[in-house]
Amino acid sequence: MQLDVQAILAEGDLERWRETAERVAAGHDIAVLQAPETGLVMVRATDSVEQVPFCLGEVLITEAAVSLAGVTGYGFALGDEPVRALCLAIINAALDAHVPEEEGIRRVIAAEGRRLQALKQREDNLVAGTRVRFATMEG
Repeated sequence: MQLDVQAILAEGDLERWRETAERVAAGHDIAVLQAPETGLVMVRATDSVEQVPFCLGEVLITEAAVSLAGVTGYGFALGDEPVRALCLAIINAALDAHVPEEEGIRRVIAAEGRRLQALKQREDNLVAGTRVRFATMEG
């Protein structure tokens, strides 16, 4: 399963995103359009039996918005994570504005994606070892 850029940014290492955002900010004028603030969003799910969508409940998120080279970047983070939301907004703005650092940013994201995939694979392997296989014995 290949993770998309937004999934990698959402799940990736905050320190990596902070360093990336700081590198972008050092070379560009960035205006904070919306300082990080928390809010609630409704989580939708699908019933596994009847395949009917329903509202599971609300989840806390942090959102931020910045402007870089006339392009607006948005950052959303699960929970109360103002630094992550702001870093993701800066990274998204940089990618959408096609700044000179874009290739380097994409390399960092790809490396983090590989790290997350390896973690997921290890977790899947651990879970697979606990799987129970039932067999019916005819008598």
